[in-house]
Amino acid sequence: MQTRAFAPRSSLDTLAASLAASISQLAIADAPLNLEQMRRFYHSLSLSTADLAPFRQFDDPQYRRNRIYIDEHFELLLLCWRPGQRSQIHNHKGSLCGVKVLEGVATETVFVQNPSGQVCPRETREMAAGSLVINGDLDIHQVANLHPSGTDLVTLHLYSPPLKKMELFGLEPQQQRVFHAADCLEYHI
Repeated sequence: MQTRAFAPRSSLDTLAASLAASISQLAIADAPLNLEQMRRFYHSLSLSTADLAPFRQFDDPQYRRNRIYIDEHFELLLLCWRPGQRSQIHNHKGSLCGVKVLEGVATETVFVQNPSGQVCPRETREMAAGSLVINGDLDIHQVANLHPSGTDLVTLHLYSPPLKKMELFGLEPQQQRVFHAADCLEYHI
């Protein structure tokens, strides 16, 4: 797969290329990142508000996924959440996922699946700006902006390999289904 940056201007192409180089330096044998490599990427990351401004776009009905970069091993997105917006309960089926809170406070609820197939909340935590969480491909969670009106949430997500599909869960077993990213997730920019 050829490297693609989703940005209209050369400065954004430069940003995407710089991020790709940072990620690629961490990779071993041109393969997806492991947990430690993903941590190192986030800890070495140096992005300004201006760098991300073109990707900081919101939608009113639901949170917005703005793709910054993708290649065969990595996908970097800026997710923008208005108050009250939340993801569905999901996992990342086949992809390691790192989430760094850049602005606002994210509420993550972690779920476990019981033997009958139902998902039950295990813990809920608030993650302030600067917080980092890395989820394995089968970890089940939901992310939300539960803060008052006027308090936006901006999160930076790194998937390795790129997110191809995810399982969506409801509180009843019959609500579980698989979504394929290429068909079901809308990306912007």
